[in-house]
Amino acid sequence: MSQSNAGSTTTAPHLIRSLAALIVGSLLLRAAAGAMGENIQFYFNSIHEAAKDLAHPLRTIAGAQNVYEVSYALGGILIGTFFAAELIGAPLFGAWSDKYGRKLFIIFGPLFGAIAVQITAMTTLVWALVFTRLLEGISTAANAPASLGYIAEATSNSAKLRTRVVGFFEIATIGGIALGFSLGGWLWRHFGTPTIFLGIPLTSPAFALNALVYLASLAILWFGLSEVREVKRDPSRATTARETWSNYLKIFANPRVQSFAPAWIAINAVLGVWINFTARIFTDKSSFTDQLLVGRFDSFQAGNLRAAYAVVFVLGILFWSVFFPQIKKTTVMLIGTGGLFLTCLFLFALNHQPALDAPFVLPLALVLIVSIVIQSGFTPAALAHLADITEDHASDRGAIMGLYSVFLGIGQFLGATLGGPFVDWRGVDGIIVVTALMGLVALATLLRLATSEKRLAQSVKA
Repeated sequence: MSQSNAGSTTTAPHLIRSLAALIVGSLLLRAAAGAMGENIQFYFNSIHEAAKDLAHPLRTIAGAQNVYEVSYALGGILIGTFFAAELIGAPLFGAWSDKYGRKLFIIFGPLFGAIAVQITAMTTLVWALVFTRLLEGISTAANAPASLGYIAEATSNSAKLRTRVVGFFEIATIGGIALGFSLGGWLWRHFGTPTIFLGIPLTSPAFALNALVYLASLAILWFGLSEVREVKRDPSRATTARETWSNYLKIFANPRVQSFAPAWIAINAVLGVWINFTARIFTDKSSFTDQLLVGRFDSFQAGNLRAAYAVVFVLGILFWSVFFPQIKKTTVMLIGTGGLFLTCLFLFALNHQPALDAPFVLPLALVLIVSIVIQSGFTPAALAHLADITEDHASDRGAIMGLYSVFLGIGQFLGATLGGPFVDWRGVDGIIVVTALMGLVALATLLRLATSEKRLAQSVKA
């Protein structure tokens, strides 16, 4: 279906095997990243507790001078460095993957991730944690646009195959994160306590064990992927950062990109708040005792709750893909945003129930699940819209699909940095407030987009 540099045709079995390896490898990579992202939140709680408890075991391993109080605002800033690295790196790695091949940058993801978790397992120093978050960000920045560019290129001759593979990739991404949430909670429950292993002081063995998942992803991607080249790449083309960013500015100037970018950024900001604060707030037993969802769970329970959310989200994507593929992408994104507001309403009501066994908890949980299914339609609709845009820029597929990571990076950076003060202010209620504010931004953007599309359709008919 696609031409290599040598001019040979990639057979369908090779293509399917490579796409399958990409999806499975991506699932494991997201699982490892999800576990890392969750464990870093538990780690902040542990460091914070060690600063106040003179008998905490972390003081013995890390040293009393290396533990400190970690507010949600500080934790959000530390986590936000991940998304800053992803935001800056994704355009460069995406463009370079267009020129030098996708596979090299795809395997950088698990490689950098494995290094990052090993360093985290041995230190509590702020500058070192910032460095590991930057490494994790580079891991995603290298892998995500190259993977999406690979999919766009490998499926350029089959819209049907592209729709299916994009759906599977989204399922692998979110499903992997869900798996990672449960894995992270389990690892922290059993291996979160500081210890000395073979003479090596480990502030948390959970991080070190997570490296095995990264290495499994690396092996699958290394041995399972074959390069697929739609057009001949010329490595001699200039690859300076200035030219790459200049090209990105031109792509970003595309009206089709600009028209929905604020909405996607806002939705990703919501994702940034939920992913990067809920594990910690669910297990934080020192604040907001008046809220049902604060500090009522251990690490494994918190991980499973977050995993359940991700699983419902994946099922929602399947639901939208199977039953409503014919609905306009703008309409699907609007419906998804409406589901977000419903989630805020039901979550607030649930958070203020008197106890976990109160009579309204189960009904509220059920309608909360329905609202998550509704909101799940947004992401695949936005991603499919971005893939459609690449048809006008076949030689820059990786760069354009890199916008996926750019929007994700901007949104999650905003969510992680802006969300912290809201959580410090009102715990889970603060998460609900900032979620609703981001939802309003998305709604305003999509309503304007729907209006402009309607006017364009009317002018074409005229």
